[in-house]
Amino acid sequence: MNPEEFLGQLKREVIGHPALTHPFLERFGDGDASVEGVRNFAIQYYRHVRVSRLYLAALISNCRDDESLQLALAEVLFDEYGHLNPDETHPALYRRFLTALDIPEGEWSAPRTIPEIAAYISTHYELCRHPDVRFGLGAMGPASEWPVPPIYVRLAEGLKKAAGLPDGALEIFTSHVTMDVEHARIMMEAVIPYAEDEEGQRKVREGAMRSLDARSIMLDGLYRAVYGEPAPLAVPVHQRGA
Repeated sequence: MNPEEFLGQLKREVIGHPALTHPFLERFGDGDASVEGVRNFAIQYYRHVRVSRLYLAALISNCRDDESLQLALAEVLFDEYGHLNPDETHPALYRRFLTALDIPEGEWSAPRTIPEIAAYISTHYELCRHPDVRFGLGAMGPASEWPVPPIYVRLAEGLKKAAGLPDGALEIFTSHVTMDVEHARIMMEAVIPYAEDEEGQRKVREGAMRSLDARSIMLDGLYRAVYGEPAPLAVPVHQRGA
């Protein structure tokens, strides 16, 4: 199939992945988290947010002969770095969220990263540092830009209900809902030249699926951190009601 057909098929597969209907998102999005649970989520999810920009940076370092791809990735990274304003980087926005929850720096900077988030981080460094950029493109394009808006909508909904936070405190989540639409366009245009044959499509898809599988594991860990019990098995959307 041509690259556009491939991306259309991949988008359906990505949106149907169990990570997007994970029990953590279902329960947390309903506001079913205690004060302690919200704090545990906020502290642990920061372990991911504080390094997520570095995946793109690692991917750029592998694009040695493709300046067009470097520029596309740098455009997304420029937004992640708050247009070079230290107060508007994504980690800075997240720290405002932590401050709104009255979590002092000593609490969010010191804790050990739970294994599931550590595994997510490790997987993405591995994919984005791989000499074949197609794996990293799958992870940072289809598996990141398409799923994040609906996931962050659920997180924001849950935080409003459980913690009563105003929109201003949730900017780290709400900004992705609109920003990632443009990021998705940029990333899909960047993917197209690398998905023109069967091998390229296979590697882009593999990168996307490995990323989404790692996200499911991360959400398993967040479920346990917030609710103190293992996550029930996620049910894919197409199996619901069966």
